[in-house]
Amino acid sequence: MRNASTSLLALGLLAAAPACAQAAGVTVSYNLDVGPLTVTEVKFTVSVSGGEAHGKARIRTAGMSRVFSEFGATAEAEARLGEASPEPVIYTITRDESDMRKVTTVRWDGGPPSYDPPIKKSDRKQRLDAAIANGVVDPFTAVLRMGMAGDSPCPSTHQVFDGREVFELALSDKGAGKLDGDAAWKGAVQKCEVRWTPIAGRAKDKGVPGDSYDVAFAPVAELDDGRKLWLPVEMSGKLKGLGFRGYVTKVSD
Repeated sequence: MRNASTSLLALGLLAAAPACAQAAGVTVSYNLDVGPLTVTEVKFTVSVSGGEAHGKARIRTAGMSRVFSEFGATAEAEARLGEASPEPVIYTITRDESDMRKVTTVRWDGGPPSYDPPIKKSDRKQRLDAAIANGVVDPFTAVLRMGMAGDSPCPSTHQVFDGREVFELALSDKGAGKLDGDAAWKGAVQKCEVRWTPIAGRAKDKGVPGDSYDVAFAPVAELDDGRKLWLPVEMSGKLKGLGFRGYVTKVSD
């Protein structure tokens, strides 16, 4: 389920502040369940101030899944805000598995982003560099672009780069809905289908097929300029044949 977990991290699930609250800062905890078991827990903090947005997500295995694999990751990002779409500045993800730690950093400073560490395989690096030359954003900025799109986050398409993989997130409209289950957000939502497609990197080279899953977005906050901020509050579907559900469990300022 690690691919499902990191996909959740990529999307952020930045939910959920009280509806129509000013977007200053919020910390959200949520679970990723496979069947009746919670296998992953995530804590996400996002803050918006003036022309900048900052995000930090921590993900770790939970319950019985820790017996088979001890995995954790922390992602931090910064984006510039303005009248146009949010623009990425820096994205760093630290992955810990057993006694191994890997840190990847991506920076935007005009033109294609730079990334560290470099890709060792020359042919993979060539394909990756060609893909990022077409214009990409980090996962956090992708979520912000979805959330600040206007009346609805879907339909929209985003080319995303996390320092190792380039992939496309394509959102299609599935209509309005309502959540009233065990998630922390209850109320009206916009339902979208998200299609994940690998473009360049290890997944593409390995022939990993694309996946699709359902995401519920809600206008959980309002920016200083009056724009709504749509953020994911629930997610479900199958990744690599395994059914999962991600949902918010706790919200705090």
